[in-house]
Amino acid sequence: MKIPLAWLEQECGGPVDRAALLDHLHESGARAGLYADHLVEVLPPPELAHLGSVRGLAAEVRARNAAGANAPQRSASPGSASPAAPLPDGLALTAEDGLPARVAAAVVRLPGEVRLPGAAADRLRAAGVPLTGTVADLAAYVGIETGHPIGAADAGELDVTGLRLRSAGPADPAGPADPADPAGPPPGGLLLRAGERTVAVLGRDTPAAAVPADGRDTLVWAWWLDPAAAHPAPGSGPRPDPDGPPAVRGHDPRSCDRAVARLVALVTDWAGGTVTAAGGAGADAPAPRVLRPDPGELRRLVDPDLDLATLAALLTAGGALVAPPEQGRPLHVTVPAARPDLDGVPALAGEAARVRGYPTLPRRLPPSAAGPWPDRARLLRRGLTTAALRRGLQQVTTPVLLRSGEPLGAVGTPPAAEPVTVHGRAGLRAMRVRGSLLPGLLVVAGRALRRAGAAHVFEVGQVPRSAALGDESWRFAAVLAGAVAPPSLVEPRPRTTGFADLNGLLRTAASAAGHEAFELTPEPHAEFAAGASFTVRVRGTAVGRAGILSEETAALADAAGERVCCAELDLDLLGGPAPAPPTVRVPEPLPPPAFNVTVVVPEAVSAGEVLRVVARAGGTEDRRVAVKDLLQGGQVPTGHLSLTVRAEFLRTDDGPLRDERRRRREAVLRELADRGWSGR
Repeated sequence: MKIPLAWLEQECGGPVDRAALLDHLHESGARAGLYADHLVEVLPPPELAHLGSVRGLAAEVRARNAAGANAPQRSASPGSASPAAPLPDGLALTAEDGLPARVAAAVVRLPGEVRLPGAAADRLRAAGVPLTGTVADLAAYVGIETGHPIGAADAGELDVTGLRLRSAGPADPAGPADPADPAGPPPGGLLLRAGERTVAVLGRDTPAAAVPADGRDTLVWAWWLDPAAAHPAPGSGPRPDPDGPPAVRGHDPRSCDRAVARLVALVTDWAGGTVTAAGGAGADAPAPRVLRPDPGELRRLVDPDLDLATLAALLTAGGALVAPPEQGRPLHVTVPAARPDLDGVPALAGEAARVRGYPTLPRRLPPSAAGPWPDRARLLRRGLTTAALRRGLQQVTTPVLLRSGEPLGAVGTPPAAEPVTVHGRAGLRAMRVRGSLLPGLLVVAGRALRRAGAAHVFEVGQVPRSAALGDESWRFAAVLAGAVAPPSLVEPRPRTTGFADLNGLLRTAASAAGHEAFELTPEPHAEFAAGASFTVRVRGTAVGRAGILSEETAALADAAGERVCCAELDLDLLGGPAPAPPTVRVPEPLPPPAFNVTVVVPEAVSAGEVLRVVARAGGTEDRRVAVKDLLQGGQVPTGHLSLTVRAEFLRTDDGPLRDERRRRREAVLRELADRGWSGR
């Protein structure tokens, strides 16, 4: 659809930036281009059909420019302020059942030559439409205004009593709708037939015929085709346009009825004509849908500071019907058939943001309702694991089952705890589930001491509380023994593990768990030596134990004579840090593309004049051009200056950026050469 920019600016209530308009259309997925700097041609995809009309495009521009719902919704042209009168019935128009299409038609009568108002005539001339003084002028105007092309033909040459929308057969002629196709439409295509003649082939646009305005009856029509039917299998329906997207009209079947009603209103208001009959047939619009969105969720997506009244006004301006909002209750939103795209909270939020103006959206990412962070228990396990690894400990995983005769099997298990035994096949009958992480860790530590002379290991795992399924608790256990530092000039012998090393690990674990420090209360434990046995507490609550193994227990772990420091914490009792949402940094927008030129000019030429020449020849704005470097003397001729100018620009086509940059730079160099300035 070709739309005059002057008409678009009147609908928008102000000037429209050409380059920004093309950028917005390309970002939306539409194909667009400028013609002679006064006309924009838009080929929108089916889901953005509103961009194919001057009103729909103006609404999008107002939203992009933050004009919002207070901007003028349309230009003040005759007939646009008053709603269209109801169409009369009486036109015998039928359709086959189940067709994915609809046709609306009317029979109008013009008493004399059509003389459009001055503003309307200027708009059509700007669009390149020749004025004929017939119904074709009105059809062209409505087509640009609504995005719905209107067809017209002399009703005296047609059997208007037998209008029917049906599928094409092999023997159907092309008719006046497409005289360039003598073979006729493909089988399965959809036709509007008047008796034995084809009036229209759905999916193909034919300009309205210039029927003389001498009081004769004229048939006008508009059609709607389901987007899914516009891309059929070969030979099964109307052929798609090879040069652009399929001709899809509006969002709902009743859009063609509204286009015909608009044409009839102009016939009455501008041409003094009458309508004798009208009708429609085919697919009908679905019933309006009722949505009950959460206003808090809508505000979260658009702007948390929006009040309910403003939110309801934005949705109403977007075409929905919103009942008076009540605090603390969901909104009652009725979505008309013309807006099937408004199908949920995200779509409603997007429409409210569009009406309000995209630039008004805060530069932030919407907060997540659930959050990507895990629960507190998982955060605690992750934090303790990270803290232990950073202190140089090695994470291990030990067996869950222990043999009943294991010497270390009772280490760390409370005396009153009843062991959980396994009853299974012969090889597992003498096994029991571990009651602590320490037995397995001590076995690993003993092997490490024999082979490497040092053991710094930890484990995060589960220990059963009882034999009930799922009754388990998470534990953190660590064992430190052997050398912790190599020999040096100050210490000729390796420094061995001491209780201070274990205390430092506990302080790190407390910090990872969100506490300042653990309290170590001296209390006896069977596996620890007297005077080196402690209960670990947090605000008076026991959460674990720590100490140095007794000589007897160390011997069982094959670490006789070694100082073995151990600690075990119950993570379910320890709690964990409160989850915090991650910090998200919104990236800065990419800088616009630019090109550089170096200009050698006489000293009498001002830098401002050079910048204006570069901006005009390069097709960009003055504020986007600046001097980056200035040289005088040396290789620069006497009495001259060398200016390096950088010019930023906004893209205007879909081609490679490198080609557009080269094209703009070459245009600047030609302009400089025409002025007698040296440029490179």
